[in-house]
Amino acid sequence: MNELTAGIDDASLTRRGDRAAAHLALLALVFAVLVRTAWMSDDAEITLRCVMNFIHGYGPTFNIDERVQAFTHPLWFILISVVTLLLRNVFAATFALSILLSLVTWWLLMTRLATSFWPGMLAGTTLLLSKAFVDYSTSGLENPLSHFILVLGFILGFKQFESGGDRRSLTNCLTVLSLIYLSRPDLVLLVFPFSLLLLWTSYSSLRETVKVIAAAIAPELAWTLFSLFYYGAPFPNTAYAKLGSGIPAAEIIRQGWVYLFDSFSRDPITLSITSLGIVLGFRQSLASKAIAAGIVLYLAYVVSIGGDFMTGRFLTATLLAAAVIIARTRMSNVETALVAVAVLGLGAISLPATIMSGGKYFDQAMYQTGINDERGFMFPGRGLITTTRNFFAQPEWPDVDGVRTVNAQCGLLGSAALYAGPGTHYIDTCALADPLLARLPAKHDSDWRIGHFEREIPAGYEQSILKNENLLTDPATRDYWEVIRAATRGPLLSLTRLEAIVRLNLGLLKKPQLQ
Repeated sequence: MNELTAGIDDASLTRRGDRAAAHLALLALVFAVLVRTAWMSDDAEITLRCVMNFIHGYGPTFNIDERVQAFTHPLWFILISVVTLLLRNVFAATFALSILLSLVTWWLLMTRLATSFWPGMLAGTTLLLSKAFVDYSTSGLENPLSHFILVLGFILGFKQFESGGDRRSLTNCLTVLSLIYLSRPDLVLLVFPFSLLLLWTSYSSLRETVKVIAAAIAPELAWTLFSLFYYGAPFPNTAYAKLGSGIPAAEIIRQGWVYLFDSFSRDPITLSITSLGIVLGFRQSLASKAIAAGIVLYLAYVVSIGGDFMTGRFLTATLLAAAVIIARTRMSNVETALVAVAVLGLGAISLPATIMSGGKYFDQAMYQTGINDERGFMFPGRGLITTTRNFFAQPEWPDVDGVRTVNAQCGLLGSAALYAGPGTHYIDTCALADPLLARLPAKHDSDWRIGHFEREIPAGYEQSILKNENLLTDPATRDYWEVIRAATRGPLLSLTRLEAIVRLNLGLLKKPQLQ
């Protein structure tokens, strides 16, 4: 090797070393921020109660006397259950999984998806300066898993577009993307255009396409069949509770727009950079256009369901998709500088909630919109760095000796039920974990709050739960619940139960009118 060649190689190695050091520095900062902002949401503790019941032999359900899927993320539930068995602490398992998956997501985005160094650093910095993304990179909810699946699926997808892989690689790619359904079902809308483009560009014959699709969706189909058999319903109970609230669609959509405006007012970088990603995506390759279309499709869905009561929760996946587009955009030095100024300027507004956030962070105001800073509300009592040493100890989970108690609750249901143990049956008046109330319309209340569609408890319901009998006083509701009871409480293989499942899911029951 001559001196000139050696010099070039040394310079190249130096640049690679500098870039690796920059990536590691940003990841170290991300790790520090995630530890300092880590918290546990109440909704996550609903899942953790299901985990505790499952690993103690009571089944993957919220109350041990009825089979109800009270979580929307079966893959996240399974991962937490497995890691809890290894670490022997459900909180440690959740925090470890959240932080690990988040760090891997950042690293893959910057080093595997980015076409060059600076776009990758811009994309990674955008996520770090987003209050929403930082908030839900922990929280105990499924967001970190969804983020990881999205990034891994996009990596495999772009590789498929660039190299034109065989059927096996296409199937692997679509299988990863379809796993998003088992993390959060509605995120299928975000990856649908991208997945459709993969199928279209790799099309060879109808028969081969059907084989690929069948193989890719096999995990989701298997879970749906299991759910139908075990829980008596193909979808999470939360879907029936939230989508069947009875609130007029116009009011829900209006609340959805309020959700977007709320996010922009608290955390302007999230929607601003998401919008930039959409614009850049539609000006580039078909793959980027497909990602941008998925972002638009999912945002339209978020508006149509009224958003959520947790500010920013449903906007982290779309921000990540926009960051992927930015990471793959070839920009001039001027364009890179302009985007950097926008990212840093908008991100500076959220610094007290991201890089500069610490143990004193809180926001416990209750807003008229029904949308709150959930981390700010929960962090003083549920933050990793704000609680006492033993606060996140493994909850006690004693054997149930037949003595039961019944409580009715909506707000802060997760934490109350998790620490009450398996011996208390909780009637969730917001219906997320209750199979009867989820199928009844919400109360007529002009001041309804998104995500908290409270139901009227039918007369005799609490006594029925306590005595494990159908003691409801209204005949129509009693008959309706009798079928639901058979599906959720009857012996798994009884013909009566299987018949009840069919009747329940084919709409062969007349719903009682709200009194």
